[in-house]
Amino acid sequence: MEIFSPKLMKLWKEWELRAMVLTSLLVQIILIFLGSRRKYIPKMKIRAIVWCSYLLADSVATIALGILTNNLGDIYDEGGVLDLNTKLTAFWAPFLLLHLGGPDTITAYALEDNQLWLRHFFGLVVQTVVTIYIFLMAWSDSRLSLLSIPMIVVGSIKYGERTWCLWKASSDELRDSMLRTPDPGPNHFKLINEYRLKQAEGFLLEIEEVKDVQEELDVAAPAGTSSDGTNIIKAHVLFQTFKCLFADLILSFKDREKSQSLFEKMSFKDAFDVVAIELGFMYDMLYTKATVVYTGLGFARRITTFSLSFLVLVILSLEDMSKYRKVDIFITYLLLVVAIVLEIYAALVLLLSDQTNYWLIKHNITTVLNIVNSIAPVLKLKRWSARMPQFSLLDICLEEKRYLKLL
Repeated sequence: MEIFSPKLMKLWKEWELRAMVLTSLLVQIILIFLGSRRKYIPKMKIRAIVWCSYLLADSVATIALGILTNNLGDIYDEGGVLDLNTKLTAFWAPFLLLHLGGPDTITAYALEDNQLWLRHFFGLVVQTVVTIYIFLMAWSDSRLSLLSIPMIVVGSIKYGERTWCLWKASSDELRDSMLRTPDPGPNHFKLINEYRLKQAEGFLLEIEEVKDVQEELDVAAPAGTSSDGTNIIKAHVLFQTFKCLFADLILSFKDREKSQSLFEKMSFKDAFDVVAIELGFMYDMLYTKATVVYTGLGFARRITTFSLSFLVLVILSLEDMSKYRKVDIFITYLLLVVAIVLEIYAALVLLLSDQTNYWLIKHNITTVLNIVNSIAPVLKLKRWSARMPQFSLLDICLEEKRYLKLL
């Protein structure tokens, strides 16, 4: 007894690759638009959608690459010649590698995902080799094969960035990058021992407390900086101090005093704003590609990936595509256009971030800063949800579990 009819199996065989590619594309769109919104939208449905999309993203793209490899292998095993539509579907392989790289807004859903950076590095090597294998299997003297090369470069850059960010956010690497020379503060035990020793020898001693000049954090902002800009400067300086707490390290004696003196001069509203901005910086470092994006090389890579994608779209639009199936043409252009749109959206998110605001304020680039500040209220981007969960001591004591917590 057949569960699925031959007609249905034939239809699935024809559409399975297209279904996987479109699903992978849909997941990428969800992740880039909702990946960072879970930071300030505490609703369960947002977390559930992002969680499911995050888990699906790698699996669907990997399955699609496997289908492509299998289809090409079957054709060669049967001694056949690749038709035009097979060559066009092979052009989708670099986009699947690009999807495996993920969007800039999310690299990890939970801290434990960062610990799997070695697994992702292995996946980077394997999937890049598979993509190049598909590219070589479908190679021809057509322009379409040549256009696969820049897209493989784009996909490799994206996937490499993701793996690098996961490694930098892993607990061991995060702790090693923050280790500094410990500052235990004054050695009172040694001072008392020397005092008693000299006193026993007959010396007349007096202990006078010498107060050191208290160092202050450099939170100076250019003249004319708004209160929000000043808070961003303060948050960035304090973030360099407090981020060690997320790596299970402790503050030095001087760090604690300098941060306390700074918070004592703030109003309660500014203090909460500064903490919110700090937590935003920490979220970006642990869960997004901020580690590689907010650098000179990161900016250069963004220009490179956007330029290559746009160049491929322009050249492909000049190609005669009438010889291919319309549905495959539509998917190909959809992959390219969405890739470019997502690059533009990622650049917009980058421009409106607190990290960019900090850089613009420190370099006193007021023209761009004014443009950014005028756009930000329109998009209504928030720093956090302005909510705090309540801890129930009774539930912990009574071990009441109302539901299975997955997310």
